[in-house]
Amino acid sequence: MKIKIVFLIIFLVIFIQKIYNKNADAVHQQAFVADTHNDVLMRSMMGRNILTELPESHSDLVKFKNGGVDLQVFSVWVSPSKIDPEEYYNYANAMITQLEYLCSRVPDQWAIPYNYQDIVYNDQHDILSCMIGVEGGHVIENDLSKLNALYDRGMRYLSLTWNNSTNWATSAKDETEKGDSLMLAGLTNFGQQVVRRCNDLGVMIDISHAGEQTFWDVLEITTKPIIASHSSVYTLCPHFRNLKDEQLLALEKNNGVVFVNFYPAYIDSTFSRKGKKIRQEFQPQLDSLASLYEPESNELWYAENALLEPSLSSVAPNLDDVIDHIDYIADLIGVDHVGLGADWDGVEVLPVGIENIAKLPSLTKKLIERGYSQRDIRKILGGNFKRVFKDVNHY
Repeated sequence: MKIKIVFLIIFLVIFIQKIYNKNADAVHQQAFVADTHNDVLMRSMMGRNILTELPESHSDLVKFKNGGVDLQVFSVWVSPSKIDPEEYYNYANAMITQLEYLCSRVPDQWAIPYNYQDIVYNDQHDILSCMIGVEGGHVIENDLSKLNALYDRGMRYLSLTWNNSTNWATSAKDETEKGDSLMLAGLTNFGQQVVRRCNDLGVMIDISHAGEQTFWDVLEITTKPIIASHSSVYTLCPHFRNLKDEQLLALEKNNGVVFVNFYPAYIDSTFSRKGKKIRQEFQPQLDSLASLYEPESNELWYAENALLEPSLSSVAPNLDDVIDHIDYIADLIGVDHVGLGADWDGVEVLPVGIENIAKLPSLTKKLIERGYSQRDIRKILGGNFKRVFKDVNHY
């Protein structure tokens, strides 16, 4: 009799779990799912076919489908150390051309959206909206006409800086590491012109990577909501790439949105120390790789990642740690101001349980477990992105 009861309990647990998983999958599939930062175009520029399933990538056409993704912002990032400064703009255009080419190969599955109506249309026709986000103001080469031209090609957010400062805006990295030695901090007059021009065009201003002074200078003059396309919470993980409470509260007043970055170093304050130790252990192999590839090349970076990823995964945080950052933002400034900006294919490793974009439904399940309503889950997954984009892009 006791054995029968045990089997009955096991059966009921399995049955309930299947129902729960089915309901969570339904919530995810019915939601509009948007992510605001993905570097997979770098792989495409190297000749990898991201329209097929790539075992080494965090994202590709197949993984986007399996993850239920409706909109992905593809990052146009130009390495300030690898590319000649006079070629920043040209290389950015080459990356946009590459995305246009990919969309032309699968026009019934991928398309670049230029306005809110395009997003709605693509969603209704099961087409992935492949939005363009330019990461780093150095790309415009101190020329507002180039900002205009990038907008015409589809750029819908501009990250004012990457880790490098421009001569019109300072980065978080430089403000933190160089401090008082900087010639300026925040925005110059030209930087203010960039912000105003983005407002006029309908380009979202992205303050991920921007220094604190740049952040506050932007808020003084912007007339539109701003975003942090891939940043997390400083209180939980004190890294210069994350936002402090006073910044989060200011974003709430601005009606902006923070899109949480999944990179372990921005989620778990212990990861960088553990990762450094692992790199030291693999230094001979890393030195061998360095002799095979051009210094600072994407090829070298990906080869290093392939070597280190299994060991780094063993010390990475997990999906629950990502949800903690979402919780913190939602609790502090409201669920209307948080979304997803994972940094797919732009980081060495991702948290356990969300190792690639196909696993996004697992995040929805976790949100349900944390007690979020379906309405709030829809906001986090993509509703907040749609709202802020509609507020900014008025055409």
